[in-house]
Amino acid sequence: MGNCLDTCLPHSKPEDQRSRPYVQLRQQQTWAKTGIVGLRDQGLKELPAVLAESAAVFKVIDASHNRLAQLPPWLASLAGLQRLVLAGNLLTVALPPGAGAGLAALKASGGAGGRGAGMGQWMILVLDDNQLSELPDEVGRLSRLERLSVSGNRLRALPASLGALEALQALVVSRNALEGLPAELGGCVRLEELDAQSNELRSLPPALGALKRLKTLQLDNNPLTAVPSELLFGCAALQTLSLHGCPVRPDDLQETPGFKEFDERRKNKYNKVIAGGALLGNRGLDEGVDRDVRR
Repeated sequence: MGNCLDTCLPHSKPEDQRSRPYVQLRQQQTWAKTGIVGLRDQGLKELPAVLAESAAVFKVIDASHNRLAQLPPWLASLAGLQRLVLAGNLLTVALPPGAGAGLAALKASGGAGGRGAGMGQWMILVLDDNQLSELPDEVGRLSRLERLSVSGNRLRALPASLGALEALQALVVSRNALEGLPAELGGCVRLEELDAQSNELRSLPPALGALKRLKTLQLDNNPLTAVPSELLFGCAALQTLSLHGCPVRPDDLQETPGFKEFDERRKNKYNKVIAGGALLGNRGLDEGVDRDVRR
């Protein structure tokens, strides 16, 4: 009798076994040529170690929707990596082991020669829908980071070190359990978008008024009852403020100092949209709050 393991299982056919290294080689050649590593929806439990062998080549790694539970230490040394997308995994830690020491070495060296040189190049980090309960302080050392997205995790607080991210343009922390935002976020001088929908925010720090470039602030579905006047006055570029699902009374919001100036910017934005021929849909000009709020 023949061995059924060799003849009956489709994944164990000799020709499949012979072709597998060829397929892997072609895949690696494509990665090296494009600089983009696509590993979505492959059931991976760990990132392929072969990526560490061509550290300077890869600019993008997208390993979303796998079963990754941790990040390998070598990930911090990928000198060319700019985008790391790991949404929909099982991660409980946001950065690779030893990231703190590597980033400290990078800062001390004053350039890209430190062990954490790769992380110093990161511009986009997406960790949506994982199992993160906290972000480490080291995330504030990702000096070139432009977009940080950690939506759909278990975060109850954000580290004050985020305020050191002066290159950050978009911060997405929606669908967590945040009870507050750190006042230090006012130090993110280039921040244009802040999405904190569906959390447990009861108040906002007045220091957010230092965000002169902030254009969009999404706060839907939070227990917020007011918006600081410092925010409405200070965020001179703010055009979109969304508070749907919040117990904010429209009359109270309109009486907040700075609302008139914000409302003018909001209307100017939609006037430009209409002038450009775009449609606003059935809702028309969205006021950003619910009219039937009761307390």
